[in-house]
Amino acid sequence: MIMKSSARPRILVVDDEPMNVELLQAYLQLDYDVLSAHNGQDALEIVFREVPDIVLLDVMMPGINGYQVCEQLKSSERTQFIPVVLVTALSGREDRLKGIEAGADDFLTKPVDRLELKMRVRSLLRIKDLHDNLIRERDQAQNYLDVAAVMLLLIDREQKIRLINKRGLEILGYEESEVLGKDFFFDFIPESNVPGMKNYFLNALESSEKTIDYYECPVVTKQDGQRMISWYSKSLTDENGKTSGVLFSGQDITIRKRAEEKLRKQTRAMEASIDGMAIMDENSIYTYVNDAHARIFGYENPDELIGKKWDILYKDPEIKKLKKEILPEFRTRGKWKGELLGKKKDGTLFYQEVSLTALDKGLISVVRDVSKRKEVEARLNQYASQLKNSNELKDLFTDILRHDLLNPAGVVKGFTDVLLNDETDDRKKYKLQLINSNVSRLIEMIESAARFARLEGMDELEFKSMDLAAIIRNVAADFEPQLFDKNIKLDMNISGSHPAMLNPLIDGVFINFISNAIKYGPSDSTVTVTVEDLGDEWKVMVSDLGEGISDKDKKLIFNRFQRLTEKKKAVKGSGLGLAIAKRIVELHGGNIGVDDNPAGKGSMFWATVKKA
Repeated sequence: MIMKSSARPRILVVDDEPMNVELLQAYLQLDYDVLSAHNGQDALEIVFREVPDIVLLDVMMPGINGYQVCEQLKSSERTQFIPVVLVTALSGREDRLKGIEAGADDFLTKPVDRLELKMRVRSLLRIKDLHDNLIRERDQAQNYLDVAAVMLLLIDREQKIRLINKRGLEILGYEESEVLGKDFFFDFIPESNVPGMKNYFLNALESSEKTIDYYECPVVTKQDGQRMISWYSKSLTDENGKTSGVLFSGQDITIRKRAEEKLRKQTRAMEASIDGMAIMDENSIYTYVNDAHARIFGYENPDELIGKKWDILYKDPEIKKLKKEILPEFRTRGKWKGELLGKKKDGTLFYQEVSLTALDKGLISVVRDVSKRKEVEARLNQYASQLKNSNELKDLFTDILRHDLLNPAGVVKGFTDVLLNDETDDRKKYKLQLINSNVSRLIEMIESAARFARLEGMDELEFKSMDLAAIIRNVAADFEPQLFDKNIKLDMNISGSHPAMLNPLIDGVFINFISNAIKYGPSDSTVTVTVEDLGDEWKVMVSDLGEGISDKDKKLIFNRFQRLTEKKKAVKGSGLGLAIAKRIVELHGGNIGVDDNPAGKGSMFWATVKKA
């Protein structure tokens, strides 16, 4: 991991014209650390060595051009998520398509406008921060799985491995890249065991969420060996309640199985066993008890049990179950395996795994205390719940939104823009403008839904001391064009610093508040931003002079997909903005609400955050 020497974001400017480099440095150096390169080769070396936060890349350069540099950066796992902005005098459609194919994140046309440059850089840095947070949260979730002492596997409905922890890789002897995406049954289960294991998988896939099933089956390791695994399984469901896969927890019991095989052949091995072993005659009287069996049931010496009947070790409900269900099945099949509640000498109960096997006219009983395993099963339930709502599954959902839906919508918007520029027929142009407006709204809805889905899956955030006033000022600066268009004055009643315990996501709350105030406020009016000291908290208030919000709407306004009944029809939105803001504030342990503007007509949205 590269440790940055400065707390400020670093931007690499690449251009073969020194004057262009100096100009961009002059624009950016007040707020950022600026690195520079004058050809493609130097740019690649600096990126891989310094790992900047953004690359501003000229296209037309001798040797390796900007497209080629961009392609190399986007093809490397180490640099693929660094935003690359192509800065070029070429503005044709083919040039932009070529840049998109190379993986460019944005474009700037020479000569570069200073305000546009700063807004693009600020926007990309915000997106990169969100992405970096997602990566950290994903890695943290993976670390939780890796500390587990058991093998954890997530198998989807197509029988592909979608997740494996460190212990699982150790058992199989593979690297993660060699396992993910492989067919679990075809690649890792012995052919003779595939039918039984697949049936176990299908049963788990169809079972209820609360059911955890047990099964034993070997796996094939990379060295063509086999390890016997005891499996516990639990089905997972997606947001729609549909079963999406099965979470397997496996413990390597190869050594235990070999020991059990020897136990059946040698009495000495029975004495050394960690499992409780006992032999009963046809009258259900103990004739042999090993030390482990006595110890499991809380007796100091096996002699305390020899000559006693088995029901001394169980309470009435278990005795009835044994007599009516288990023993009849055992007499028919000659064996039985399952779980019972055992009773120790002092009367306490404990979970045990019991195996009964016919021996002459009596039977041999193998008992294991599985109380700790029950604790593991409880943790398995917790793991399953975490996985159901984890950032990896949320990332998958948001990726579907942003990639599979957002990309086609972006293409439609792009071609609509092209047609609008070329069309001269007013009637057709009007229809194209309708398409363009609705596609823009669709893109906003997709992006909002993706943000909300990710936030819904979070239980906690990482916080650090940040200046609340500086964050609000930075957010407000982004709205200068909208304020100018409506001739609205932004009155910032904030002075000094306001240290608070925050996560960078908090700026989304103030973006929403100010954006709504501008949207719904009348032209030639004022939007006021104030921070009030509540003792342990700061209260941020954003007031507008719009039409205001009715009392019935105040109760609903922060619900997802809820839009006000009395807002202007010309104002569009996804209905998720305030729901997202509410979730962010909740994760900060604060409160959010809306009141009538105490200064007169309009509304006042407010949120509280804890002081540092």
